[in-house]
Amino acid sequence: MKFVNRISLIVTPRKAMHQWLIDNQLDGVPTFDELSNESSCYLIEEPQEELELQEMLAQLISQYSEKIWRSELAVWDEFGDFSPVLRDSAHFSEWFNVSLSGLTFDLAETNLLVADVEGL
Repeated sequence: MKFVNRISLIVTPRKAMHQWLIDNQLDGVPTFDELSNESSCYLIEEPQEELELQEMLAQLISQYSEKIWRSELAVWDEFGDFSPVLRDSAHFSEWFNVSLSGLTFDLAETNLLVADVEGL
């Protein structure tokens, strides 16, 4: 077991995300229950500033919401043909639940693969 020096933002789709998939008739749309059982994990550096948990989460959502928004929607709309523009943090929160995990451990025996996917 290895400790990973990152905290995690755990992102889970909400009903607004599911409705967007349905409205745009994207391929292979799962039920809402199926979709909401899938989460994405975004590893980030822990903020240096000491903050209360909810304040830290709000700050991190504000800081990373645009990248996460593009990433999550690109899973379904690779070229962004149907993807709406993210208006603000409140808009992001309508589409996604976000929780914070303060400790990250790697239990795998093989080495961690790290690939730069920015710009793909």
